[in-house]
Amino acid sequence: MFENIHFIKAQPVFDKKASTAPMFRKTFNITEEVKSAVLSVAALGYGYYRINGKKVTEDLFTAPVSDYRKTVWYNTYDVAPLLRPGKNVIFVMCGNGWYNENMASAWDYDKAPWRDSPKVILSLEINGELAVKSDESFKVSLDGPVTYNELRSGEHFDSRLYDGNVFTVDYDDSAWPNAVTDENEPAGVFRKCEAEPIRECEYLAAKKMIKVSDNKVIYDFGRNISGYVRLRVKEKPGDKIIIRHVEEINDDLSLEYNEMNGRYYPETPFQECEFTACGKEFTYSPLFTYHGFRFAEVTGLENADINDAVAVFVHQDIKRRSHFECSDDFLNSLFEAGIASSYSNMFYMPTDCPTREKLGWMNDAQASTEQFLTDFEAEKFLTKWEQDIFDAMNEKGALPGIVPSSGWGFGWGSGPVSDGSLFEIPYRIYLNTGDDSLLKKVYPAFLKYFSFLKTLTDENGDITFGLNDHAGPVFEKQLGATFINKMLIIKFLRIRRLAEERLGIDTEETEKEIEKEIADAKKKYLLPDGRCTIDEQTSVGMMIYFGIYDDLTPLKRQIAEITERQNFHHFCGMVGLRYLYIALNKCGLYNYAYKIITSDGEPSYREWMKDGATALYERWSKLESKNHHMFSDFMSWMMKTIIGINIKEGSVAYKETEIAPVFFDELTHAKGHIDTVNGRISVSWRRMYDKIELKIEIPEGIKATYRGTALKSGLNEIEL
Repeated sequence: MFENIHFIKAQPVFDKKASTAPMFRKTFNITEEVKSAVLSVAALGYGYYRINGKKVTEDLFTAPVSDYRKTVWYNTYDVAPLLRPGKNVIFVMCGNGWYNENMASAWDYDKAPWRDSPKVILSLEINGELAVKSDESFKVSLDGPVTYNELRSGEHFDSRLYDGNVFTVDYDDSAWPNAVTDENEPAGVFRKCEAEPIRECEYLAAKKMIKVSDNKVIYDFGRNISGYVRLRVKEKPGDKIIIRHVEEINDDLSLEYNEMNGRYYPETPFQECEFTACGKEFTYSPLFTYHGFRFAEVTGLENADINDAVAVFVHQDIKRRSHFECSDDFLNSLFEAGIASSYSNMFYMPTDCPTREKLGWMNDAQASTEQFLTDFEAEKFLTKWEQDIFDAMNEKGALPGIVPSSGWGFGWGSGPVSDGSLFEIPYRIYLNTGDDSLLKKVYPAFLKYFSFLKTLTDENGDITFGLNDHAGPVFEKQLGATFINKMLIIKFLRIRRLAEERLGIDTEETEKEIEKEIADAKKKYLLPDGRCTIDEQTSVGMMIYFGIYDDLTPLKRQIAEITERQNFHHFCGMVGLRYLYIALNKCGLYNYAYKIITSDGEPSYREWMKDGATALYERWSKLESKNHHMFSDFMSWMMKTIIGINIKEGSVAYKETEIAPVFFDELTHAKGHIDTVNGRISVSWRRMYDKIELKIEIPEGIKATYRGTALKSGLNEIEL
């Protein structure tokens, strides 16, 4: 794609402290009618592109994040409508993004081995011929309006330096120096990004404006989202407007950062943008940063108005796959909070939160992958990130806890609880879509990873390394890694076996390993009476979920007793929760799962909602982030259990579907659908006195049953 084409940047010497945003321009002539034109481009860290003053795309935050030494993601755009015979101009502005983070943080991106000045590589083909390429004929300036930009901190924008003519052909750039060809080009393979772009997806008007002082107000947008504020400003030239973004405010109207600013960014402003006024009305939103927030404190407006600010919900523009609603407003709100948290963390990687870190935590992703693919058309998004996982694996087969990583995360935050994303993503994509291409592609990485695990296995056949049942309600009671690793290795081996089956590879060796691990797990963790040696929700739930028993009955009694002992509350972390609800379903204890999800008192989802949650929290204690997705597995449980749409065991892509809604006494009605690759499956039910009216719609080409009875294509109406 970019043969004999190079990145260009502003200057040959890398200034590690610079946080400006270079602007590049090139004028060129077209002597023929433009029948076709394709721009291929990758800007590092992020770039925005215009041709003849018009935006090339509404895409945001490209090029997509990666380990730039391994992969450089690029995008292509049809730009024929923007070109004309005669003189034309192409304009690019670059920001730091993940490529050049120069602020200190806990995760060492300021020490990333790829760090360098922002840069761009591009080719413009017109009528099939190369017409423009990035080279030293481009002009460049560092005197643009973006005077500071850090993705995980904020942006400074001086509107006095903004000149809209800079995008146009007529602008005089003769005083600008020429760009330089990059001598420190990333060595990564160029890969076209097929994932959906990041876009402005929703706009939220302020619900209220709170006046704090003469020139300080707080806008409350009513929902916790990822994105930024679009602010209308008309202040005197040189006046500075400060926009601070938070998820919560205190009773005294001070901003509540939940320990995230000083603790993680001791030397850098946290979620803060600065705008310098020019004396004319100007509408500003940042280009090179986004935040997680519900509230925005704005300082410096003389006559603030509630209509001056709009919150822009920014995320990857991925389609919803599911819909859920029922007679319980709490469950509806909880489901929508899960949707909000999922969307808020779709930024070319499944981030943990849009506030503190914006990092691709592997443990969070393993917990949420099934939910992502049940509720969203997330396969392109996750396939892109799986390549980043390949890139992150070191020569030994180890994976870091965050992906992409600058090198941090191999010593903490990793282990099977995190590494399982390598397995979970291709498996769930295959299960939900029938596409096994990624599962086949990842197989060599599976083998490499298992070779790595052998180096960690002790004389007892155990792996003690890695995360435990992270983020449980009682820190001291979190189940340790050894048991969890045993269960997850059985899961990984089963997925490896599936990959071998799809590839036509002999599975005998893997079968033996599975049998050995299951036998070892039973020996270590099953008592003679069939109960689990570890009397906890996570351990018993995982044994049931993965079928590690000879007789289910003792484990069923045990998990019922544990749940009753905890008064139908969670007493597990993110690992245990991922398996708890379906384990209860397998035991026929649907009501137990329902009671846990809807329970009152600490710890519970309901306490989050009472606290004002519009997204899911990171901690049962309600501390730290208020927009995490890792506790979202209840959403797939709702679709399987309350709506009742299930892929039949042994099938994929809902080609064979079992409809099995549970008509909970607490609900009077429910309805929902899943848009499968083979069409929409819809279920609705309503309680009418002592009867249930059930409606099931099945598309052509899908075999579906209800209680063992085959359903016809189209609408099925059943009275129970």
